[in-house]
Amino acid sequence: MKIRIRRYRPDDRKSVLAAFRTNVPDHFPASEEAWLRSALDEPDGPLFVAVEGDQVIAFGGYELSDFYNLGTLVFGLVRADRHGTGIGRALLHYRLLHMAGRKGRPRYVTVDTHPHTAGFFQRCGFVEIARWPGGYRSGRDRVDLRFELSDEAVDRLRAESRTETISAR
Repeated sequence: MKIRIRRYRPDDRKSVLAAFRTNVPDHFPASEEAWLRSALDEPDGPLFVAVEGDQVIAFGGYELSDFYNLGTLVFGLVRADRHGTGIGRALLHYRLLHMAGRKGRPRYVTVDTHPHTAGFFQRCGFVEIARWPGGYRSGRDRVDLRFELSDEAVDRLRAESRTETISAR
């Protein structure tokens, strides 16, 4: 079945929260659900879902800071039973290309994550810029990564996006 990425809608809320919960506790502490609910209620930037048929299987968004010429990824998550299928990479590429298409395209895109998911971002071209033991309030370690949204990177993302395959499980 074909995967579509589209803007988040309020009627996606229940499915996004359910997808989040499939990632607790391995990828998110349960305490981050309150932050997710807040982000859904009052987003600071565009939010997107990946859907298969009528099922939400992934969610993520981003925020832009005009002052710092910076984009920040927020809540990139894929339903746990769909990890390793290419959906996360497709959603990441979609968000990066969406930022690149903005009038005030940021020079850099940052993300903070846990050490066990940092490798995913590094394989996608992000560079580690900081590591904070116990850097999250939950006590988990934090890794900060950065991607340079250069013209060359955008061309590469476009080329990869045209050839991406998402495997069904």
